Amino acid sequence: MSQKHKSASHSAIQVKNLQKTVSTEEKLDVISLFEKGERIVDICYNARLAHRSVCTICDNADRIKESAKCSDNIKCHKSETGNVCLCIKTTTVLLE
Repeated sequence: MSQKHKSASHSAIQVKNLQKTVSTEEKLDVISLFEKGERIVDICYNARLAHRSVCTICDNADRIKESAKCSDNIKCHKSETGNVCLCIKTTTVLLE
């Protein structure tokens, strides 16, 4: 008797799309390379980012630069689920 369905061990491997979080430093590096005249294809290859991601970073360059200036003293911590981001402003206190 032949089987109509293949067993689970023979089924195709399902590949899950992974989302990569790009840090502000990486975004600033992408922007600086783009402003120096490097091709987007080369930036994608070297940074291992999708073409659309690099284009979005370059399109939002002004906003990213502004947020980088504002967030120098802010650290973000994600919960284990990754749904909540708690931002804490760090300050330096000088004690006499």
